[in-house]
Amino acid sequence: MKHLIAATVAVSLVSIAVWSADAKVYHVGAGRDTTGLKAIASTLQPGDVVEIDSGVYGEVVRLTANGTMEAPIIIRGVGGPRPVFDAKGLDVSGRGSVPRGIFEVEGAYYVIDHLEFVNARNGENAAGIRLLGSTNAVIRDCKVSHCDMGIFGGDRETATIEACEVAFNGSAEFDGYSHNFYMSGNRVVVRNCHIHGSLHGQNFKSRAHYNELWYNRIADSNEGEVGPVDGKGATDRPDSNMLMVGNIVVSKPDRTGNTAKFILFGSESGGSHDGTLYMFHNTLVAGDPKIIFVQLYDTKARAVIYNNVFFGSKRILVNARQPISVTGGNNWIPAGAETPEGFADTLSRTDPGFVDGDRRDFRLKPGSQCVNRAISNLEYTNGDGARHRLIVDRCYVPHMRVLPRVTVGAPDVGAYELGVQTSSPL
Repeated sequence: MKHLIAATVAVSLVSIAVWSADAKVYHVGAGRDTTGLKAIASTLQPGDVVEIDSGVYGEVVRLTANGTMEAPIIIRGVGGPRPVFDAKGLDVSGRGSVPRGIFEVEGAYYVIDHLEFVNARNGENAAGIRLLGSTNAVIRDCKVSHCDMGIFGGDRETATIEACEVAFNGSAEFDGYSHNFYMSGNRVVVRNCHIHGSLHGQNFKSRAHYNELWYNRIADSNEGEVGPVDGKGATDRPDSNMLMVGNIVVSKPDRTGNTAKFILFGSESGGSHDGTLYMFHNTLVAGDPKIIFVQLYDTKARAVIYNNVFFGSKRILVNARQPISVTGGNNWIPAGAETPEGFADTLSRTDPGFVDGDRRDFRLKPGSQCVNRAISNLEYTNGDGARHRLIVDRCYVPHMRVLPRVTVGAPDVGAYELGVQTSSPL
């Protein structure tokens, strides 16, 4: 057995060496031989790394080359502030070979890291980053703002977006239909992100088969905060589920768009949504008492809702179309709110015990009813039908910092454990 392991390691090292020898590192910048990404995009090979100097780049790029699982194509900013890809005045119409996003990712296995995207406009749906049939795209530590759409499109396998800021996207010409996220495809995983200020739509909307939101701060849309809805050929499949864990979700008080929508799970376009909404350890704060925190909008919809805080509105859950089942427990709701059918061991007072709710510091203070009142041993089912035990070990603080969540005794209800410390302004 020892010899077999040694041989396997040796083969792996040889493979890595070959990959390293074949791959290229490109340096892009104003003083470089290569001054823009577009000039080399079509020539990229598995394992290639493109390092982009800080600066402003006035170009839009189709990424059609393919990496592999073992050797992805990496495009990253280096040397300081994020390089900015500014599409102001550029054609992002999607006509012919022109992309409909600043980066239009059509190939497989890309990692896009430490870049900024602004000003993609065509009056409707130009995106900062568009996934057009990509495979396992990873977008990390990027900022996408002031585009018609922020991050848009679908991945054949898994689109992973982490530690990004996606903000202030939307188009008045496409009011109600342009969003910070507008996803489709097979699977979307978003974690440790700050998603806020969607100007004319929702912060996170998706027609993908399966979605996960872990430890994000989602706030201040004009239409709705989270909207996993029907997508033809995607959500009509079994296990078209949505998992939300440890998110802080906040609505503003002065929407000019939809004043009730917060989280809507189901179908809105006449299609089918055969899945379960799993919500665990989220802190949900309404800026307007007209908000409906959760709307279930399909006869095949289900919900499993445990250990959440619902504050700012007494409208907790509405079954717009009668779902198959709702189960939940150990949630905090405002005094006087109607406890949804299927909820057990509900907690209720006038105040959940935030450190400073007026300043959006939603950490818990001593004496909060939420302390030590959550339950453990929870499970969820992913989009492949596989059952997983829930592990909640992180919490989000502003400015895209994620801290360990240390539980002493029973866990606390909501996105924070008592005693979480942060030096970041809230």
